[in-house]
Amino acid sequence: MNEEFGIDELPILAKSDVVVIGAGPAGSSAAASAAAGGVSVLMLDKKEQIGLPVQCAEYVPLSLADEVPVPEECKAQRVEGFITYIHREQVAQTRAPGYILNRDVFDRYLAERAVRAGVKLFIKAKAVAVTDQGVLINQQGKLFMVKARVIIGSEGPKSVVAQAINCPPQFLAYAKQITVKLKKRSQWAQIYFSPSIPGGYAWIFPKNDLANVGVSIDLSLGGNIATALTEFQQYLIKERVISEEVLRTTGGAIPIGGPRLRMQQKNLMLVGDAAGHTHPISGEGIFPAIVAGKIAGSLAAESIRSGDLNVLTRYSEDYLKRFGEFIKRGFEKKIEYNNNWEKTDFSVLVRRTWFAFPEYFES
Repeated sequence: MNEEFGIDELPILAKSDVVVIGAGPAGSSAAASAAAGGVSVLMLDKKEQIGLPVQCAEYVPLSLADEVPVPEECKAQRVEGFITYIHREQVAQTRAPGYILNRDVFDRYLAERAVRAGVKLFIKAKAVAVTDQGVLINQQGKLFMVKARVIIGSEGPKSVVAQAINCPPQFLAYAKQITVKLKKRSQWAQIYFSPSIPGGYAWIFPKNDLANVGVSIDLSLGGNIATALTEFQQYLIKERVISEEVLRTTGGAIPIGGPRLRMQQKNLMLVGDAAGHTHPISGEGIFPAIVAGKIAGSLAAESIRSGDLNVLTRYSEDYLKRFGEFIKRGFEKKIEYNNNWEKTDFSVLVRRTWFAFPEYFES
């Protein structure tokens, strides 16, 4: 690694007790938590503008406010819960109050909050590799070294920190989403299950006069995400739910295999999508990512203050105390879904593997 990049000859851009890679909700929460612990923190992000492009359906539960303030400007609207459809027929209405975020505004708020806590933020700084000396970054075409005592990776499924820990590739679903105009406002999100959307679902998340309309698919089960989204969009247009004009298109990968077996090694930790902190069935990830970031940042600061890297070994256990059972059941249900795909009546399969139904909570 040193010979390939000529690391010993690279200029040192910065030195910090903790370096956080990625300024999403997990990274900004980790950085703010570490800075609150009294250590120096540098946060890197490859983007020119934090929060853009938005690659998220933007729903969060009301309980998120127990973990981090959510200013009004970050909230597009409140929702009362979600309505579940199978074969386009309504089968359940589940009360689960939350907010549809203005995710770009929320991400910028969290990053600014971290900076106010004392974090230094470098944008347009892409992490290329993690070495025993720190993080190698590419900033506007030039290579630099950033030295760090603890490194937290929160830069998504293709994390360079995960590569340094020698983590195997994650199991991923793929999502595609459009933002469109709603014909009628709604206080309920909508979830649609169909055999044409294998291993995933379609959704409508209302944002006042707009809505996020999307589809996620587990490609290991077949299907075509572009076709599935187009069919869903045309159905909603025909039913006069949405307008034809598409205001924004986005997409991305969603970890669906549960937390990585190795979320921490030596002075390295993973949070958010980099760690697989998303629910294997729903893909929900913002809330657990923020909690994981807070835990990781706090332990990083404690480790620096005490001079004891063994403090970091508590990270996985502390995270699993909060989300272990939640994720474990989700992972078991994901395996059940995949193993029974095209073997079990579709409606029965959905009811056993989606948490709107009591069957989901049966062993």
